[in-house]
Amino acid sequence: MFTKRIIVYNTASQLVGKIIGAATSFAVAFFLAKSLGADGYGDFTKITTFVVPFYLIADFGLNAIMLQKQDASIWWNRLLGLRMVGSAILMFLAVSILAFLPQGNNQGYTNAVRLGIILFAPSIFFQSIITTANAFFQKRLRYDVATAALAAGSLVTVVFLFVFRMTVTASILAQLAGIAATAAAALYGVKKFTQPLRPAFSRESLTQLLVPSLPLGITLLFNLIYFRADSFVLTLSRSTADVGIYGLAYKVFEVALVIPTFFMNAVYPLMLKHQNYELRIMNYEFKKIFQKSLLFMILTSVFMIPVFWFAAPLVSFIKQDFSASVPALRVLSLGLPFFFVSSLVMWTLITLKKQIILMAVYGASMVVNIILNMWFVPEHGYMAAAWITVGSEGLVLLLSGIALMREFKV
Repeated sequence: MFTKRIIVYNTASQLVGKIIGAATSFAVAFFLAKSLGADGYGDFTKITTFVVPFYLIADFGLNAIMLQKQDASIWWNRLLGLRMVGSAILMFLAVSILAFLPQGNNQGYTNAVRLGIILFAPSIFFQSIITTANAFFQKRLRYDVATAALAAGSLVTVVFLFVFRMTVTASILAQLAGIAATAAAALYGVKKFTQPLRPAFSRESLTQLLVPSLPLGITLLFNLIYFRADSFVLTLSRSTADVGIYGLAYKVFEVALVIPTFFMNAVYPLMLKHQNYELRIMNYEFKKIFQKSLLFMILTSVFMIPVFWFAAPLVSFIKQDFSASVPALRVLSLGLPFFFVSSLVMWTLITLKKQIILMAVYGASMVVNIILNMWFVPEHGYMAAAWITVGSEGLVLLLSGIALMREFKV
């Protein structure tokens, strides 16, 4: 009962935070889409889909490795230092890549989009601080503090939007200000539990944090590439309006994906607690947590399919331009069970220290996804991208599920 209470409380805390964050993001998207239409929202989508993936690269699986340490107290400053150096390098890399990307007027990376990317690049640095603080809150199962930090940042974003005129640049700066405020609030939250986090740099940061995280980090990189390949191919081969139409559908779809993410954030520390690595068999408590989590994932995802299917037409109320987002959103919703269950399978394999298997699974899926996107998206557009997204996640679940079934039979 205590375990269930911890999972429910921390999952609920994250959901409250996501509701706040999603409401803020939706407000930005709604007013931007309503003011500037599909083209304006398309530019906003290009900017955010280019920069946001660098958040995941900055993560690089370091949190999962950090949480596996029995005594992590001396490592938090080292983790922060490693992240800050890594994020600074990624900021430079993100801006440098722009020089090699095609430029155009109605598709590709226009001057306005390039300016937006440069302005938004510092968010990589601030997000790395948030990610580090969130690992601390996850270790202590205190996601309510992370939610409070997110609420503070969301408030800053909303105030910023009210002060400045609604443009793509203003929206980007509002998001950046909110992320910076969240980072500051998160560091303040950590200070309530322990000494203030100060970046520290040492060889141990590389040998005992970065090196062990490489398999998982590469896995997340593969996952990132195959998640973003569709938007990248759309940007290069289709109109800005197409990017905006698919971007809005995916934005709404991502709201559902926070449920498995937040649920596993609460479950993963408990899995680590109950798994005995000295034994080749999984103990009863570990299996019970997995079985109950699997039931939750299946029931929740199946329930959400009709919700998204019938609610999809509501996106056309933002502006008539986005009526084309409805079929794309409906197709994406069909993949919810794949996304929910694959999240559980992935974190179970990570708990069992099978990151090498995950790297192979996501690497194979990435190759298939890229080939399909390059083949079908230029001709068939965002509907092809939606179907490929669903199929790719189905492949991930199939391959990782087979690997996990073999582990359960040990």
